[in-house]
Amino acid sequence: MKKASELIEQVFLSIESKQPEEKKYVSIFKSWEMIAGTDLSSHSTVKEIEGETLLIEVDHPGWSQLVNIQKKTILRKIQNMFPELEISKIRIVLS
Repeated sequence: MKKASELIEQVFLSIESKQPEEKKYVSIFKSWEMIAGTDLSSHSTVKEIEGETLLIEVDHPGWSQLVNIQKKTILRKIQNMFPELEISKIRIVLS
């Protein structure tokens, strides 16, 4: 079974967007494992970007706490990798 991020990436790639900003938007979904780490990314996924807020879905309240603990590190990585997206907040939802 594919991760939601992989399915979202396929949808965006099927559109074959040529604009760099849209490619960066897709890249954040693809890069989630590198951003969050293997353990955290296996229990969480990037759901969407709402303005300057990254919405992350987790599969258990315990993983929500771990995302909160890592929030500053995750934001720093995202801001370094994708500065043009201007992500400055993380919101966590439980699936």
